[in-house]
Parts: sequence; C-alpha cells; structure tokens
Amino acid sequence: MALVTVIAMVSVGGHVAHAAPSAALDLSQYHGKVVYLDFWASWCAPCKLSFPFLEKLQSYYAGRNFVLLAVNVDHDRTKADAFLREAGSNLPIVYDTTGGIARTFNVKAMPTSVVIGADGRVRYVHSGFFPDQMPLYEAHISELLNAK
Repeated sequence: MALVTVIAMVSVGGHVAHAAPSAALDLSQYHGKVVYLDFWASWCAPCKLSFPFLEKLQSYYAGRNFVLLAVNVDHDRTKADAFLREAGSNLPIVYDTTGGIARTFNVKAMPTSVVIGADGRVRYVHSGFFPDQMPLYEAHISELLNAK
C-alpha cells in the first residue's frame, strides 16, 4: 500500500487522534486488510444518505480484516464537524482539507468509495451512493475478505 502524505488530521468518534500540521495517511499499516476509503463532503446530500450504511459496515465487519476510513474533503473543518455531530457518527475520519488524498485516488464525485484489497491494490471504485447498490457494495467487501 502507498504512503499518502498530505495535510490531514485523523479523528475517531469526534476526538482528534492525530493533529500534526503535516500528517500522513500511511495505508501500509493496513497491509493484509481490506480498506474502504469513503470520500465525502458536508455539502453532499448523497453523503448524508451514505453515513448510516457506512456505520453498518463498520459494525458488521468489526473484528475482521476490514478498515473503514471516511475521508472528508471540506476546506473548512467546522462544516465537516457540524455534519458529523448531526449524523452522530463514530467513524474514523481523515480530514483532507487540501484535497491531496482525493487527488491521489482521482476522486471526481461525492461521495466516492475506494475499496482496496488485502494485497494493497485498488479493486473497486464506487462513484456516488445509490441505496439500491448497497448489496453490490457489500458483495465487493465480502469477496475481498474471502479472497485466498
């Protein structure tokens, strides 16, 4: 997996876990795990719809080789924090205020989910959030978790 160096802050359950002015999202620490990066913004209506689904994924796959990181691309963190308070989210959040992580993964739409296999390769990209596609999103995760 790649080391993505950007200005980012990581927050888990609303508490900042890493707040260095120039932080790194080091995906190599998740080698051997399926990583689900969900790029979102406070102004994005489909993002609001996706958060309950993301919370469900986080809970359902807890204890498995699965990591979900919600990557916020707002330039103003206060808007992201207000969104999270309203959503009541406990997801691990990466603050990508400069958009560096989003550019690395060529994100063009909100939300976008990038699903990375245990081998560190991007396997699936879900552009947008469509409730009728939730079974497909889950099937992609299950497929990668069950890969030998």
